[in-house]
This record gives sequence, C-alpha cells and structure tokens, in this order.
Amino acid sequence: MTRLILLGANNPEVARQARAVMTSGEIQVAGFLDNDTSKHGAEFHGFPVFGGFERLSEWIAMDVRFVNVITRDTRTRHETTRSMLTAGAKLGQFIHPALNLAEVQLGCGSYLQEFAILQADVRLGRNCSVSAGAIINHECCLGDSVFLAPGANLCGKIEVGDGVFVGASAVVLPRLKIGAWATIGAGAVVIRDVPAGAVVAGNPARIIRYVPFSEGSLDV
Repeated sequence: MTRLILLGANNPEVARQARAVMTSGEIQVAGFLDNDTSKHGAEFHGFPVFGGFERLSEWIAMDVRFVNVITRDTRTRHETTRSMLTAGAKLGQFIHPALNLAEVQLGCGSYLQEFAILQADVRLGRNCSVSAGAIINHECCLGDSVFLAPGANLCGKIEVGDGVFVGASAVVLPRLKIGAWATIGAGAVVIRDVPAGAVVAGNPARIIRYVPFSEGSLDV
C-alpha cells in the first residue's frame, strides 16, 4: 500500500477525492502538511494536518509519497514542490479513480480531479494539476508544474512549457506552442503561439504584459 501526504489543506474537494482514492485499498492518504501554522494539529474535512515543512523530514523517513495540491498559482506550486524534492521527498500520484488514463503518460506528482479528460497520447510532466472539467485533447505535451483550471480546453497537439497557468474555460486552438511560465486568462481564446512569460487574455487572446520568471528546475 502506498501512503500519501498531501501538501496544502485548502480545498474540501481534495478531502473528498482522498476518500475516493482510498476505496481501492492500494492508497492511504495519511493527511496533510500545510505551512499555515493556524491549521497545525487541526482536522481538515476528516484528515489531520500534521504541521508544515518542519515535519517534512520525519515523513520522508517513513517512505511516504507526497503530492502538492496547491493550485493558487504555478510559481507557488513549483517552488513548494521543489523544496520538498530538495529535502529528499518522493512524489506520488493523486488521481481520481474515475479517470480513463489509457495511453496517457504522467509525470510524478500529478493531481488530477474528477471529470478531467486526458485523451490518447497526452503527456504530462511532473507536478501538474488538472481541474474538474478541463480537457487535454490528443497528443498534447505539457511540461512540469502546469495548472489547468476548471473547464480549460487544450484542443490537440499543443506544446505547453513549464509553469504555464491556463485559466478557467480558456481555449487553446490546436498545434500551438505556449511558452514557459505564460499565463492564459479565464475565458481567453488563444489562436496563436504564446511567448514565454506572457500574460494573455481576451477573444482572441492578446498579450497584456510579461511577468519575469527564473524558476529552477525540479531536477534537484
């Protein structure tokens, strides 16, 4: 049996998914770590919050696996996962059991919610999060620490760089390239390639600014 520790006690849907994941008997979700000290020692929708990163080493010693369920922004998600890996943590998978993942390649640390759709020949990097109702159509390739908000739609054969944030109900047309650490606003319709670090919004999506990025790799 694989034991999981989840990072980030914020969304009650995570606790509901944890109960669904454990029905197979192959995974046990032990509880949460969260760096918000006000949550330490409390319960989060039926699961204990053991503490923050000060408890990381003792859980690593027990050979558990860790999954980051923080979805606030991709930089926070990436940085906190990088910190866990630097400390020696091993990433697991936190995937709703109802998903069809035949012919899909997943990197470690995947957080995939119920009702997400990943079609054939999709490839995800490490530490990716795909929300309910998001669709990744055939042959899309995602880098590390990518986040798709609810209802986001990648239409097929799209290349997505590390750290990209795709907002709720955004649509990216087929065969485009989205550069690393780009942000696609909610409801945007992307009809052309997006440069690295660009923030785009609207229909059709236009660049509204650039955000500096210099995040390190998850290879530690």
